[in-house]
Amino acid sequence: MKLAFSSIACPTWSLVTMVEKAKEYGYAGIELRGLEGQMYLPLAPQLASNPGKVADLMDDTGVSLVCLSTSAAFHHRDKQTQAKSSKEVRDYIELAQDLRCPYVRVFGSEIQKMSFSLLGYERRETTLARIVEGLKPLADYAAQRGVTLLIENNGDFVDSVSIWYIVDAVASPGLRCCWNPLNALAKRERPTVSIPRLSARIGMVRLCDGNFENGGFSGYALPGEGNVELARLVQLLKGVGYQGYLCLDWPKLWQPTLAEPDQVLRATTAFIQPMIDEQPVALSAYKNDKFAPKLKAQAAG
Repeated sequence: MKLAFSSIACPTWSLVTMVEKAKEYGYAGIELRGLEGQMYLPLAPQLASNPGKVADLMDDTGVSLVCLSTSAAFHHRDKQTQAKSSKEVRDYIELAQDLRCPYVRVFGSEIQKMSFSLLGYERRETTLARIVEGLKPLADYAAQRGVTLLIENNGDFVDSVSIWYIVDAVASPGLRCCWNPLNALAKRERPTVSIPRLSARIGMVRLCDGNFENGGFSGYALPGEGNVELARLVQLLKGVGYQGYLCLDWPKLWQPTLAEPDQVLRATTAFIQPMIDEQPVALSAYKNDKFAPKLKAQAAG
């Protein structure tokens, strides 16, 4: 596993500064969710003017562009809105191809209300089917260009069952998931459930922590200082053979009062890197001795 961080943690930094800080604090990758105030990355002059040159420069530094993150969601009943989301994602896929960036992040999002509000909300399965329908051609489009879409758990679809269903139903090598354990924990789903279920479907994992009080989310915390079981998360990811990125998600872009990026990047590396470097522990089903042999023949040997 390798560490990355999202540009939402450092909204005022240029790409050059991000690369310098990544090398200083021990990060191997950067996710871009906006760049120097431009949230629609295909219009960011630093990228769009000469993406091939940017890709070469990133290769030379040894710091990778891990993911280009969109705000596109595919739950909408309105066809024009769905078409707009599709156009956005196609633009991002083409930019990611030019930048040699492996991933583009998208959302599922919200269960929709019925046309007549008095009827309440449509069935969950109906919205899920619409998300699958919207993502399938885009996943194929991405795969043809050497890019993979990542659907992140959010909104009404934070649970691993929903994400598993979407990835499985799209059935394309161009779609995996970006797993956010903080969002899942808000609905009381722990990593012990999520990670084994999703396993090889996971393309990237959010590294984020926060506190929960009285059953609800009460605020972000530095990794290791909140209620998200990050140590267990890392152990479980090792257990399923995950070798991708843990991407720090520190939303200073949305919440300016959060701690400064230098402090967070330094603290995250100090907390997480020893867990990544630690050798996985062999476990067995024995209650009182996790190293006990499973078969009598093994014991005799």
